[in-house]
Amino acid sequence: MSLEAVADLKLRPAALDDAEAVADAATALRPDDPMDPIVLRHHWFAPEPSESVERFAVLARPGVVGLCTQRHDDWARMATRYGGVQVILHPGVRTDANLTWAFDRIEERSRQDGTEVLRTWGREDDVQMLDLLARRGYSVDRRQRYWELDLVANRGRLMEMAAASRTRMAAQGVRLLTLAQDQDPERFRQLHELDAEGEQDVPSTVPHLPKSFDVFMKWLDEPGLHLDRLWVAREADRIVGLSALSYPPIRGHVSTDWTTTLRAVRGRGIARALKLETVAQAIDLGIARVRTDNDSQNAPILHLNEQMGYHRITGAVSLLKPA
Repeated sequence: MSLEAVADLKLRPAALDDAEAVADAATALRPDDPMDPIVLRHHWFAPEPSESVERFAVLARPGVVGLCTQRHDDWARMATRYGGVQVILHPGVRTDANLTWAFDRIEERSRQDGTEVLRTWGREDDVQMLDLLARRGYSVDRRQRYWELDLVANRGRLMEMAAASRTRMAAQGVRLLTLAQDQDPERFRQLHELDAEGEQDVPSTVPHLPKSFDVFMKWLDEPGLHLDRLWVAREADRIVGLSALSYPPIRGHVSTDWTTTLRAVRGRGIARALKLETVAQAIDLGIARVRTDNDSQNAPILHLNEQMGYHRITGAVSLLKPA
């Protein structure tokens, strides 16, 4: 797609059918990290009822060339009104002037909605974006580390580690199985409770607000997730851990979507065993490499990534500024 940088950009409310063009713009911007349009469309559909989200398609003469988003959780559940803003522009129109135009508008929408502190994200190597955000008054709040694991080069060692973890789990009375194999009628309620507890322990400046059961079930319906590839750990009659890789249906990297365990069972190698099951399965499916990301202060999972052989790739930063 070849575009000239233009000054006459326009915004209109985004529709679900815009997801493909937005994913194409994001992929053109970072071809090393493609965005799947089917997964993006799913993320747009049926958000948390207590969450406020506004998405605007960015229009230029050829059509949709990007997206502006502002979102926040229920103000009544937040001591500080954090509001997230995002701008995606196709590289053909991604000039400083056009980024400034887009941020001016989406930040103002967020302020009008009541935001007190604006939050956005940038990749560590995106000098244009980070320099522009710094000039706009944003400062780095947190860093997110990104990792990649070569399943071909590490196949033998990973399969040995997975076998050892299975033996260790069996000795502890912990069963490892996929959600498709789990027939407990309470499994989804247990997973929802596990998810809520685990999310509270992910380091974050912006508070994690509990998701409703319906929104949690929507996560399980994500096109990249498969019940026969989502691994759970059971002890007695309770699900105590989960780990899942997301497999984008059209394009993108297979990557860890979520790994967590109940606080009461941490330190016993359960998260390790679950992550190893996901990568062992990916190896069997012929996947060459997988990715994951974690907050830079999440020491246990960072240590686990290093043990498994993940290597660091370009990460991301979270930035804040007073509205």
